[in-house]
Amino acid sequence: MKQHLFVLPCCADVPAFFEAKARYALEMLLGPLGIVPRWVQRSELTTRGLYYGMEPDGLPGGVVGIPFHASTLGYFASGRMYEPADARWRQWGGWPWPVLFPLVGVDGESDDLIASTFFWLAGWQEHTNPVRDRHGRFAYADSLQRRFAIVDRPVVDAYRLMLADTLRSYGIPVGQRTWAGKEWAVCPTHDVDYLRKWRPGIVYRELVEYGVLNRRRVPLRERAQRVKASVQSWLGPRDPYTMSLRRMIEAEHRRGITATYFVKTGAHRPYDPAYALHHGEGRQRLWDLQAKGFEIGLHPTYFAASHAGYMGAEARMLKDITERSARSVRQHYLCFDPDVTPRLHEQTGFSFDSTLGFADQEGFRHGTCHPFRLYDIRENRPYGLVEFPLIIMEATLFNRRHLDTGEALTVTRNLMDTCRRFRGVCTILWHEIIYDPIDCPGWADHFEGTLDLALEEDAYIASIHDIWDSQGMAGV
Repeated sequence: MKQHLFVLPCCADVPAFFEAKARYALEMLLGPLGIVPRWVQRSELTTRGLYYGMEPDGLPGGVVGIPFHASTLGYFASGRMYEPADARWRQWGGWPWPVLFPLVGVDGESDDLIASTFFWLAGWQEHTNPVRDRHGRFAYADSLQRRFAIVDRPVVDAYRLMLADTLRSYGIPVGQRTWAGKEWAVCPTHDVDYLRKWRPGIVYRELVEYGVLNRRRVPLRERAQRVKASVQSWLGPRDPYTMSLRRMIEAEHRRGITATYFVKTGAHRPYDPAYALHHGEGRQRLWDLQAKGFEIGLHPTYFAASHAGYMGAEARMLKDITERSARSVRQHYLCFDPDVTPRLHEQTGFSFDSTLGFADQEGFRHGTCHPFRLYDIRENRPYGLVEFPLIIMEATLFNRRHLDTGEALTVTRNLMDTCRRFRGVCTILWHEIIYDPIDCPGWADHFEGTLDLALEEDAYIASIHDIWDSQGMAGV
């Protein structure tokens, strides 16, 4: 479905250091509104248009003027971490939103939403804050989302609608993104980390560490019950992870939806259990996914996030097996170096990444539920790579936040409602292990309950590439 777009003359009248940043932010804000910027000089703004710069006064009546202040340039040139006290809170849509670059003494409608958008989408806070967890990941605990308490609100999407209100007031037509004709979308994704559960290390964990040494520190009765269930599963005819993957595929196919499955083609210890896709169960599942129209993406190994050789070899192997190049990628453990990983993705030929969510908290890591282009801060340019931001991961809900199934469904419903409100995409990750009753009690109920809720709420539910290819535009 093709979009019907409105071409708007736009002028980014800012110093050279910030010009590419400003254009990127405006393109990301305007695109979901059905507007394509046509870059012009200030003198070429005659009737309708948008001006962003240090001289917004004296523009023609139909031109929106957004001031840019020298202090904003000073901040981005400084490389310092952002201080939350510098923000100003602005009410919109019944919620308060932080504007990171308020224009003191200027009417609130003129706050610098452009620079604020660049900050969030480009991951500037990760560029200036060096703190990482033991896997090299930027954590929610160290984020501005935590300090502002806004991880459950997509601040960039609010900026976009604030800007849309202003554009309409100037007579500029504003559209709304659609997904296969629907107002919002849900994107089920799956990281296939294992094909089989019962490997020597897992047997040792269950019988020795959990059974004998009681590493989980549970009562004897509970320990004995788990050992019994583990032995029965281990000696049974069907491996629980093997069956879980099959049931996951069938659950989606039965509902008439597609999803993206990220599979591994390499292994580098200690974080990458190996499995084969050339034959046996792996080959069978790939055939099954391809026959049902699911997308197969690459789940690179742990160290591939910063290793060009690993990334390229694993992508080539997947192409050899599936006879097509993967368009989508998600990093194992959500490992992502913003100065390295997206460049490797781009060089390898991927179109879409879906790594960027917080491992320790569900919500909006880059302030949006809309796909957006990543930005290369080092080279000061947008990547060709489109990010499908990861909003929810089941392991975050159950293992890190310790929610029960009902609580996890409530959190999921609330985030889905927000994505629907902002006409975006709720990208959710479930691993292939969710039907294992020993390690993942209630996870499958969360999975199937979420899919049914999305169907009830009339979402377009599909894989990454199907959602991207389904885009349309209403109201332009």
